Amino acid sequence: MIEAETMKIKMLKLTGTFTATLLLALLTACGPASPPVETQAPATKAAPAAAAAPAAPPEVLQPVPAPAVAPASAPAAAPPAGAMRYDALPTGSTTKVEGSSTIHDWSMVSSIVSGSIECDAKFPESALTDASAAKPVVQVTVPVRSLKSGNKKMDSVMQENMREPEFKKIEYRLIELKPKSAAGATGSLKFDAIGALTIVGATVTNTMPVTIEKTDGKLKITGSIPIKFTEYKMKPPEIKLLGMAALSVGNDLKISFEWALAPKAP
Repeated sequence: MIEAETMKIKMLKLTGTFTATLLLALLTACGPASPPVETQAPATKAAPAAAAAPAAPPEVLQPVPAPAVAPASAPAAAPPAGAMRYDALPTGSTTKVEGSSTIHDWSMVSSIVSGSIECDAKFPESALTDASAAKPVVQVTVPVRSLKSGNKKMDSVMQENMREPEFKKIEYRLIELKPKSAAGATGSLKFDAIGALTIVGATVTNTMPVTIEKTDGKLKITGSIPIKFTEYKMKPPEIKLLGMAALSVGNDLKISFEWALAPKAP
């Protein structure tokens, strides 16, 4: 009896081993083939005609023509000969905003006018006759918070109206100078500056008369232009007392500036 039970256990073990081995073989056969087998399979099953595919036409095997390589090896365009840069001086510049109200006229002034001019060495005289010289790269910024009226309440209302936390700067970018002075003139030269003025995130292109003068290698640029609050999607501000408008600002403004620059330090 004991021997029969022992024989039965051995048979069960053999059956379990055989079943596990068979299951493992089936799983291996049904799973994804390993990369070596997958790579070799087409070679063993392909017909002789497919293996001996016709060679590519001779023209396909020829080197690709070289002209496309030339631009890659060509040197980058060099800046204009004699080009130079002027940076705004820390002192000597002002921006003034003037307006009216139901009580009196008012003004706000900033002494911070940052930015630079990149132009040729003969600027501004060259801009009178040379179209490329009349397109110097000019960028100007004035911090909104730097504009002061002498009245803290008005400064606060104006900064709120100009959304100073979001739009911290008034920005200007020159597009082109149109000469008004005669060719060959020297000293204070007059131009119409076509440019883009950005206030409170709104950009308006305008034409502004400017005067450019070079003295002792430094530049001084002056100009002014009328604008409107509503052009820049702003409502003319009001100052209220006891919930009632005590002062209403007019829609018309005038921006004037004097900008001092010197050649960039080496």
